Amino acid sequence: MAKRENKFAKTVRTEDASNENFGLGRPFDFDDRFNRITIMGSLVATIVLLIFRQVTGSGTGSVLLDGVSYAAGFFFAYLIGREADPEPGREFGALLGALITLGLEAYFGVDINGVVALLWMLFICRMFNRTSGSRHRIGDNAIIIGAAFWMAHIGYWLFPVITGICYVLESQIKEGYFRSLYLAGIAFAICAITGRNPEIPVLSATYLYLMGVAFILFLPQLTAAGFSKARDDRHNRYLVKTRLQCAQAVFLLATGLLIYFGGNAAGIIFLPCIGTAIGTGLYLLLYLLKKKQEEEGKQ
Repeated sequence: MAKRENKFAKTVRTEDASNENFGLGRPFDFDDRFNRITIMGSLVATIVLLIFRQVTGSGTGSVLLDGVSYAAGFFFAYLIGREADPEPGREFGALLGALITLGLEAYFGVDINGVVALLWMLFICRMFNRTSGSRHRIGDNAIIIGAAFWMAHIGYWLFPVITGICYVLESQIKEGYFRSLYLAGIAFAICAITGRNPEIPVLSATYLYLMGVAFILFLPQLTAAGFSKARDDRHNRYLVKTRLQCAQAVFLLATGLLIYFGGNAAGIIFLPCIGTAIGTGLYLLLYLLKKKQEEEGKQ
């Protein structure tokens, strides 16, 4: 006689059977021409900008730190752009965002702490859209929470708050990971440890204008994500559209909030995110116009 099932038994969640400690890492294929251009562009742009700032006497610090910041800004702007718009055929939008970032950094300057902040933003975007094909694991969470703690430690108190909110949101959307709620608790606990910076930040109107332009240009990406055909790296499955839209919304809102409450210093740190939003948004408009012209030509 077959054994009867207990209808009151709890549903068991099936997890991806893997012993990996990192799930959000993605391969960087050097056969991809955009990736090769990005590597070469990071090196060339760093040298050119360092020469420019040394000649004009507008360097922000040591040559080594400035060089690392320029290279990281260009490189992370491209990587974040690929996460904000992972659609095949629109890779140039991320590269355009990286080029815009160089122009912004040449004018406003750089901050070495931006490397940690941009790494945090990259992993937050990947946690939501899962372009890697896997959920966030212990190593990824250590990077996200560690970066949030460091940024809060040096005065940007809103980082752990947004990190906690992101974990709560991730646990509630489609295919969310239920243990993200525990990670949210850890992130919020960091707020109690680091405290809140009592100083009122000074924010130039220029950054408000830049954020406004970035918001307007990037907003159509949320609609375009509803028709995305992008696939993840591991299983070659279509990305969940709601998760992709959440990643884009978090990217845009987190950038705006962190700059608004962090002042001019945070504005310099997140120049690559502003450049990414403007670049990917501009290229999306050009891409759609080109598609429309091609369709009209076929008729």
